[in-house]
Amino acid sequence: MTADRTAAGRRLLAVAGAAGLLLGTAACSSSSGDVAGVGSLSYDHVRSTAQGLDKTGPCPFGLDLPAALKSAGIDRPVTPGAKDEPAVDTDLGNGKPAEPWPAGVSAPPAMPSIPATPPSAWVTCTYTVGSTPVRIDLLAVPENGPVVSMMLPSIQRAGNLGVDQLKQFADEQPTAGRTKVTPGAASVGVARVAAKGKGDIALTLSQDTVNATPEPALTGEALRKATEQLAAQLHP
Repeated sequence: MTADRTAAGRRLLAVAGAAGLLLGTAACSSSSGDVAGVGSLSYDHVRSTAQGLDKTGPCPFGLDLPAALKSAGIDRPVTPGAKDEPAVDTDLGNGKPAEPWPAGVSAPPAMPSIPATPPSAWVTCTYTVGSTPVRIDLLAVPENGPVVSMMLPSIQRAGNLGVDQLKQFADEQPTAGRTKVTPGAASVGVARVAAKGKGDIALTLSQDTVNATPEPALTGEALRKATEQLAAQLHP
């Protein structure tokens, strides 16, 4: 499993996600239009698919990064996987009930306990675009509303967001069928995908700008278009 797929990582997701909700993650619309295929995936299907995935196999749900990049006008060679990273990875979370804050932690007044986190299914597909590792992350939960907030720690890390930028994105996160890029360097694309039935699904596209040379073509409007194309490809 990748480093941010540990139990500690999931706990961080829970706390940061709850903080995001506290900051006001009521979604605002983005400038992008509706994407095709929304409502075609359910949480149950994402979870059952993730349970049987081959780490050397193709990215599931019809996701085709080379085609998405081409549609966005990004002409770079793409190969599955990256150094020390499998082509496909998964994490299945069973959820956690609400619990007291650890001793010594000053709890926010509006959050007397660490909120419960729902079960989740997380699928990561890693590629090398040019010489830079690039990730597609798909997270699904069986409840309406929390999925982007649960991804805020990974979005912050990948987008190198400051506190104010993270709050801005949390306040203006995309609604279902919409795609946005993060503030600042615009280096993470986030698409909110309407779930089939009850649930919440989000897809992100990001590159490793810490351990590799950033790919300048995969930012801004081109990144938003590529992320939107990936969301449009999703199917069972």
